[in-house]
Amino acid sequence: MAVVPAHVGSLSIAGTPVEFVNAEAARVVGGSGTEFRIVEPALRRLDPGAPVVVEVSSDGNTWESADAVVDPLFGSVHLASAPVPSARVRVSGEALPVAPMALVRSISLSVTNDVVELQVMGDGYKLRAASLRDFSGELVGLSLTTFDAPVADGAPVLVEVAKAANAQVFRAWVTVPELSHKLTPGALYERTVKFTGHAFPIGSGAAIAWGYGTP
Repeated sequence: MAVVPAHVGSLSIAGTPVEFVNAEAARVVGGSGTEFRIVEPALRRLDPGAPVVVEVSSDGNTWESADAVVDPLFGSVHLASAPVPSARVRVSGEALPVAPMALVRSISLSVTNDVVELQVMGDGYKLRAASLRDFSGELVGLSLTTFDAPVADGAPVLVEVAKAANAQVFRAWVTVPELSHKLTPGALYERTVKFTGHAFPIGSGAAIAWGYGTP
């Protein structure tokens, strides 16, 4: 979907996961030696609820399972230890295809940290510490059709906002508590989408919810 004047980009929403096997992952140039990335851009959006298998081969013939953490938003693979320089890495999992839904006029994002009190009775002053992070936002745009179905059941969905070809994109797992629209001249629907973040654990106590990156 091409961007038109007064719109900052396009909105796409992920559809049904598609299984893939043995997708090549290339070593990240300038990395520490443990960083790889899935080569095929269409396979870099992974279903975080599906198992992901990472395998390493030193000779291209014998493959062994590897201890790794995979970023399901952008397909980055972080191995627990660096393989030999000539090693090959492959990934199997489920990818999320996206379909363009709307032109984006504006998007706002707010990231917050809950602050909790740590003091106990007898402390002279209140002690506080930052706790869990959260994010929410609002998106306004135009669409040719309705897209109630992908968000109607309240389940988390992957959204992608792109500005131009080969530019960085914004990807996030969100739930949509409120979706409104009005019909504009030219039979376009003006959409206002209010969303809240939804995080998925990705191992080692980390979680993935949103980010900016190269598609």
